[in-house]
Amino acid sequence: MLSNSFNLDRTKNDTSTLLDLLRALAAQMVCVGHTWNLTFAPFGGARPTLIPDIGVLLFFVLSGFVIAYTLHDRTGYGSYSLLNYSVERFARIYSAYAPALFLIAALDYVAFTLGVPLFQLDSLTSFVRNLFMLQGYPGEWGGGTFGSAGQLSSLAIEFHIYFFVGGLFFFCKGRNRIAGLLLAIAAAALPLFHFAERPDASHSLFVLWLLGFGGYFVAINMKIDRLSTVVSAALSFLLFWRWRVAHVRGDEYALAAQPYFAMWFVSLAIAAQGQNWLLRSRPVIEFFAGYSYTLFLVHYTIVKIVVGLKPAPLWMTFTIAIAVSNSAAWLFALATEAKHKRFAGWILRKFDCFRMPVR
Repeated sequence: MLSNSFNLDRTKNDTSTLLDLLRALAAQMVCVGHTWNLTFAPFGGARPTLIPDIGVLLFFVLSGFVIAYTLHDRTGYGSYSLLNYSVERFARIYSAYAPALFLIAALDYVAFTLGVPLFQLDSLTSFVRNLFMLQGYPGEWGGGTFGSAGQLSSLAIEFHIYFFVGGLFFFCKGRNRIAGLLLAIAAAALPLFHFAERPDASHSLFVLWLLGFGGYFVAINMKIDRLSTVVSAALSFLLFWRWRVAHVRGDEYALAAQPYFAMWFVSLAIAAQGQNWLLRSRPVIEFFAGYSYTLFLVHYTIVKIVVGLKPAPLWMTFTIAIAVSNSAAWLFALATEAKHKRFAGWILRKFDCFRMPVR
């Protein structure tokens, strides 16, 4: 049954499950697309695919939408502070990121030692910069992505966006204002560097993230009824077609097409308010969504190793690389990504210990 307001309760409509589906789909697009570009494109004469870039676009607009919901919903509780938000974001990212970075370093070393093509040892300085999310950071502090994990540049952008926008939100909310302002200033450099369209940046990914962020506030201010969901469903098809026309192949991050992509996403989220089609598929969707972030982190190194070993024929290399990447990511996520809430709780308890008076 439709309510009058936008609702992300997964028991009442398909929107929340749709967001999980899109998150899982984005990770698979990045994994499968990279595998194609490392197998069939160089060795089979096929045309390289830009599906990984579209997967990154989907990650960014989805992330902006979800963070808007998190900030809007949880700051409704008086006890929710900037510290709670910051610890949650840090734990969500680093619960999988830090272990994955060590895993990538270990795999790179083993692959290089065994003479697997496409592998070179990177420096400790590069590892430390990546550990502190400084890959792609403007100025002398920044550097490239570590080792074989070339996909990690977009993660640093998103990490800094979390704290830049979160700090500003708390400042505007009038809660933890000084701390929020200081956090926003400290995290501003990388998001603003990727705000303007420029040849040495990833073409306005921060703009796309903000479009997703703003899209949430458009959605919650709409009256949700049968007419609005039907119109939104029709608009989603039109806007997706318009995005396909507007975007330039080979320059998927270009600013010109991003508004259409964001409006397509928001329209789809609103349209799902009137559906319950995904209810039966929710366990399967949640399974793939549960390790999607870890898959993004580790797949590229694993695919390079499988391609370097070159099992024949080519379709077998392609299939094995995707299967091994998904299996390894699922297992790795059980010990890392799946524990992020527990990790956040542990950090917050440590802060509570520091706050306790000393007898």
